[in-house]
Amino acid sequence: MSDSGQSSEPTGPGIIQIYEQSFSAISPYLITCPPYGDPVNPDINRYRKDCPSYNAKYPQAAIWNSMANEASSLIRKELQAIFFEETALYLRSVEPYRPGWRRGGLLTTINEPSLSKQWFAPEATIEYLNKQMMVYFEPTSVTSVEGDRLGRYVYREWLRLHDGRPPFQRHNFFAKAVQIGEKGPRNLQEPTAFHKALCGVISAHLDDMVDFYPEVDQKMDMDMDPPAERSAIFGPRPSQRVQSWRDHGHTMCHLFRALYMVIDDQSLSEARGPSRARYECEDVAHYLEREHDRSLSQYTVLLVKTEDEAHLHSPISFLPLFEAGLALDVRRHDYYGACQDTVIRVRLETAIRFVWQLFRKEESCFKRFKEEAQAQRDEQEELCETCIKKVMKHSEEIGLEENGYTWLAIRRAQAKLNGEAFDDDQVNPLWEHLNHWEG
Repeated sequence: MSDSGQSSEPTGPGIIQIYEQSFSAISPYLITCPPYGDPVNPDINRYRKDCPSYNAKYPQAAIWNSMANEASSLIRKELQAIFFEETALYLRSVEPYRPGWRRGGLLTTINEPSLSKQWFAPEATIEYLNKQMMVYFEPTSVTSVEGDRLGRYVYREWLRLHDGRPPFQRHNFFAKAVQIGEKGPRNLQEPTAFHKALCGVISAHLDDMVDFYPEVDQKMDMDMDPPAERSAIFGPRPSQRVQSWRDHGHTMCHLFRALYMVIDDQSLSEARGPSRARYECEDVAHYLEREHDRSLSQYTVLLVKTEDEAHLHSPISFLPLFEAGLALDVRRHDYYGACQDTVIRVRLETAIRFVWQLFRKEESCFKRFKEEAQAQRDEQEELCETCIKKVMKHSEEIGLEENGYTWLAIRRAQAKLNGEAFDDDQVNPLWEHLNHWEG
């Protein structure tokens, strides 16, 4: 998988060109094959190898030699789980899900106290659309390594809240992260002013015209035969029409204007305490993973209300967090507000869940949001079903044991029938292990 999903640049009379790779945050769902190998031939040998995590009861022989209705149904259920498992596994290394949180990587930097026309490039609009909120890293908040870990943690929590199936399509994610530079906004007032101005600029660009297939236009301008439609290995594919961000399904999320998050120099103060000693018989990898999780669970953040709430069904209230005993001391010399006012400090996990619950509450109050959310889920299921049909068709042609996906699915299904698991990922997907990420 590539580390960067797409690049963009303005062209012609106000048309923005998006040069998208086949696998990206725009089109993240596999519909024919893994990223390597023949696109029309789902991976045959990928799983057929010795692996220490495999249950020794199952790898040696096929479990089913025929496609009885019950067996077929069980295999399809496991293929569905594998579909979403692989999406989550590979997408974590693509912007904006992890590289976009790493200082020195793709993390956007603000180096001016107020928003200027020069700072915001219209072609960068996509980075802010379909994100629930903004996360601002203050200048002395965290190191590059710690920012990277935060990105991992946010990604995993977002997966957990959605049972491993968030609506990732069209750059959807929990947040867009930015780094405040040495000359950027200060205290807790200037970022709010900056954020309001930024939201105004983003709104103004929602009707900009966007072309997701500029290479087709270039071929036609040169009087050459237009290239065949891009190989549809991943989906959903953007429309070939030149139309606005809004019409392409890229919009500003409902909560984006009303609330943002701050990572400051107090965020890691509790997470930097001493680690516990490893038990004598404790596996080193498991010990490091637990310590990594313990440290990340101590991260704290500030949630800041902008008071731009006229579009919400009801005003945002931090009172439930206080009542539940989840509010922490703000610990800021530049904040003098009363309790439950505009700023609250909570643990990162609490903040993510609060924002998620807030959106679900708003979603339930607006028919349009409910319909959009259902359409996203339906689209996911359709893409998953497309992939499964192609895998099953291929396995019927060459045999269940010769297709990598069905080879794994039949063993997982049989193990589940026996109250067991075939491999570790069946119980604890690899994306759960933050300490094992690469790249």
